[in-house]
Amino acid sequence: MTEHFHLQWNFQRNSNVSGERSPFEGSCCSGQGASTESDIEEISKYRVVLLGDSGVGKTALVSQFMTSEYMNTYDASLDDEFGEKTVSILLDGEESEMVFIDHPHVEMSVENSLSTYEPHACIVVYSIVSRTSFQMAEEILNYLWREHYTQERSVIVVANKSDLARSRIISANEGKHLATSHECKFIETSSGIQHNVDELLVGILKQIRLRETRDKKLRRQGSKGKLLSRLHNSKTVLSLNLAREILNKMCLNDSKSKSCENLHVL
Repeated sequence: MTEHFHLQWNFQRNSNVSGERSPFEGSCCSGQGASTESDIEEISKYRVVLLGDSGVGKTALVSQFMTSEYMNTYDASLDDEFGEKTVSILLDGEESEMVFIDHPHVEMSVENSLSTYEPHACIVVYSIVSRTSFQMAEEILNYLWREHYTQERSVIVVANKSDLARSRIISANEGKHLATSHECKFIETSSGIQHNVDELLVGILKQIRLRETRDKKLRRQGSKGKLLSRLHNSKTVLSLNLAREILNKMCLNDSKSKSCENLHVL
């Protein structure tokens, strides 16, 4: 059984190498005050699968998640099961548990990972100094796209080892294009110097929560959708749909390029 620990996090320290103030600073509560039984609520639990070639730093990223300084996190794992780690995160006053699943690519295929764990989100990792790992990330995203997973769940493309700038092979723009072409989010990280690791951790949870909220709204609007479907064949609705499709195509590249790195919006 793993040792449980609770981190005292520091608002002043910033893992971003630029020295700028973190946009997540002060975004979570410290949990001060004793909790009564009436205060205890069911904690949401989410499964996140890490995918990518061996040696890209997936395990190192998860290890950094366990010691995040911005979020009120602690290792909540109940055992030492290989490839699975649970971390509890207090974000925006709400606590969630995230189970990070990291099995070697050679031991469990993408298809088996999805069918076994039915994750709420996927992190597809490649190394900026490895063309092979980038190509594997592209193959994984192609599979997720064909299975409609990128449209239904949160998928974040992570370009790791950004500290190895002199050995860079994959440009940031190439990584962004890969992500946007599959309707995914994108971020560059370095587990070695803890660059953007906290931002990634927060972003994963934000994306999952945003999609949950969106799906709930869609379900509530289900009855309205039935009414609108009756008008499906009307000329007015068809004209509006055609105009909307043209507008989406015109704005697609611009909107994606602006939002692919913003993990706080869908």
